[in-house]
Amino acid sequence: MRVAIVGAGPAGCAAAVELCRLGAEVVLLSDGRDGIGEQMPPEARPLLQQLGLLPLDGHVDCVGVRAAWRRATLSHQDFVFHPFGNGWLLDRRAFGARMRQRAVDAGAVLRQPVRLVTLARPRDWRLRVEGDEVACDWIIDASGRHAVVTRRLGIRRRRFDRQFAVVGWLQTEADDEDATLTVEGGAGGWWYTGRLPHRRRVAAFVTSDRPDLMAWEKRLRSTRHIAPLLRNYRCCGPLVVRPAESSMLERSAGSGWIAIGDAAASYDPVASRGPVAALESGITAAALVAASSERLAAYHADLEQRFLRYIEERNRLYFS
Repeated sequence: MRVAIVGAGPAGCAAAVELCRLGAEVVLLSDGRDGIGEQMPPEARPLLQQLGLLPLDGHVDCVGVRAAWRRATLSHQDFVFHPFGNGWLLDRRAFGARMRQRAVDAGAVLRQPVRLVTLARPRDWRLRVEGDEVACDWIIDASGRHAVVTRRLGIRRRRFDRQFAVVGWLQTEADDEDATLTVEGGAGGWWYTGRLPHRRRVAAFVTSDRPDLMAWEKRLRSTRHIAPLLRNYRCCGPLVVRPAESSMLERSAGSGWIAIGDAAASYDPVASRGPVAALESGITAAALVAASSERLAAYHADLEQRFLRYIEERNRLYFS
C-alpha cells in the first residue's frame, strides 16, 4: 500500500510512524513550517510512548495550569497528582524536527519543503508538487486548518466561530523558574504564556476581534497576572497571526482518502486539545487506510460526536 501524507505536523508524523510499522510505503510531504501551540498536556504521554518519542529532552516540564477566567485571582490545576505526570512546554521547532526524524527512522520518505500544486485520480492518486509527481493508493490530509487536500476534493468546512491567535515570542537574560501555563481573560479575548527553552517565552492573545498588532504589546504589558511574568523579557521577532476558530469538515473520509488532525477538526486553543487530538487521529488513521466505507463513516461519526460535545463545553465556558 502506497500512502502519501500531506502535512508533517504531529498528526501526519504519527500516521507515518504507525503506517510504516504496518508495512506501508509512506511519502511524507512537508511545507517545512511548524505550527503554533507549545503546550503538550500530560494526556499525550502514552501516545508519545507508543510513537517512540519519549523522553522529550530539551523542553520545559509543565507542572500545571494557572488561570484567571472571569475572576481576578488565579486558580491552579496542578499535575502533581495526574496519572501521567507532568506535561511539557515545547520548543515547537525542535519538536517538529524530532517528529519528522522519527517518521524517517520508521521508514517514511520525507520531502520538504514542498507544496501541493494539483491533485488527480485517473486510476491511482497523482499529486503534483513543485517539480515532481507522487503516485499513491491513499492520501492522508494532515495539512492543518487549510486542509489543502480536502479543499481540492470539494469538501466543505463548517465553522462554528471566528477567532484568531496573535502570537509573539520574548527573550530574557534573567532566570525564570516558572513551570506553568498561565491563562488570563481580558477585554476582547484572553491571553496565555508559558516559558520555553533557551530563556524564551511565548505569549498569545486569542480574540474574535480584528487583530490589532500595533496594540498587542501594550495590552500584554497591562495584564494583571501575565505582565509580571514578562517583566524581564523583551519581544524578539515579528508577531504571527493564526486562525484559531472551531471548525470541522462535513466529511472527513472517503474513497482513498482520510483527513486527520486540524484538517479534520480544529479546536479553540482554550481546550488544550490540539496536540493530543492530532496524535490520536494520526494513530487512528493508520488503521483506517484501505478500510471499508462503513468503518470510514464510523470514524467521521465518532469525530463529529466528540466535536459537538466540545462545542457545547466551549459555549458554556464563554457564554454561561
